[in-house]
Amino acid sequence: MLEVDKKEAYLLQKAIRQWESESLITPEQAGRLKETWRIREGDWQVVTLYIFIAAISCALMAFGSLVLDEKWIEVLRLKFSLTDGIISTLFAALTVFLCFHGYRRQHRHPDYSLNRELFWLLPILSVGVSVVYLGKTLLYLNGNYGVFWLLATATYGILGILLSSRLLWTATLLCLIPAYVKLTYYISGDSFFLGMNLPFRMILLAIIMTCVHLLLRHNRLYKQVGDITWAGSWLLLLLAGWMISIFGNSATWDEWQHVRQVQLLWWVAAFTVLCVLVLIWGIKKHDAMLRDMAVLFLLLDLYTRYFEYLWDRTHKGVFFTILALSFWWLGKLLEKRLKKTRG
Repeated sequence: MLEVDKKEAYLLQKAIRQWESESLITPEQAGRLKETWRIREGDWQVVTLYIFIAAISCALMAFGSLVLDEKWIEVLRLKFSLTDGIISTLFAALTVFLCFHGYRRQHRHPDYSLNRELFWLLPILSVGVSVVYLGKTLLYLNGNYGVFWLLATATYGILGILLSSRLLWTATLLCLIPAYVKLTYYISGDSFFLGMNLPFRMILLAIIMTCVHLLLRHNRLYKQVGDITWAGSWLLLLLAGWMISIFGNSATWDEWQHVRQVQLLWWVAAFTVLCVLVLIWGIKKHDAMLRDMAVLFLLLDLYTRYFEYLWDRTHKGVFFTILALSFWWLGKLLEKRLKKTRG
């Protein structure tokens, strides 16, 4: 007999009722189908997830206390005459060992396991330490930290693709952003890069990430992690668009303070249109992630505009009443569209 949780049982019951109401199955068949599953006594998956989160937290704290403690490193350095280059090499070797061990475990137990996936946290940390001490050995190439962020990004990316690890690929995208920022700052030498401030550069990075995803989406190895890139690129795009709607293309805080809010209305309008287009596209393509993300950023957009333009000029109750009615109307419109689509 199939064991399901409460949410899955509700979905199955709803589907059977729908099939029965449309005369696709008889009441007797519906009764027999309802006897083919039972509700799981306890949702151990949730408990297991919490336990693994606690384990990750403890591992990160242990890592911070042991590896990043300079006094502890100095004791080992003096005792074993270790240089920064040797420490980097040792952690690189540890990374190879961990990845080989994880690869063997993955082949012995090919089914997805949270325990197996969280194992990749260890090589993520060891790669980070190796790259940091390599940077110290090379004096960070006279302040060019972006090269080492990029090296970590490439390492995580190759390992994430070859080992089909979503955690390693997430680390890849998280490293890519500071690598991109540091490299553009180093190349330009100031706050602008090709006439773009930081939020505009993030827009460019999001577009590049989206294009890479579209090019690789049919690749067998990349398919395992492609949805992370897709979600991350749109999140970065909308987040950067929101920042542009606030700061425009101002290079510094002082420059932004001298910009009149009216001059930023074009950026506000552009960001609002972007959110609406993403919402429409998400609904049309049945992409729940894009749809929900667009709604969240539309809300953020409205609240931001209120605090920018209307906080000192309107009654708070009136504003939130208008906002509530607007979202009620939007929800009603979407509900009608959904019913029409189903019909």
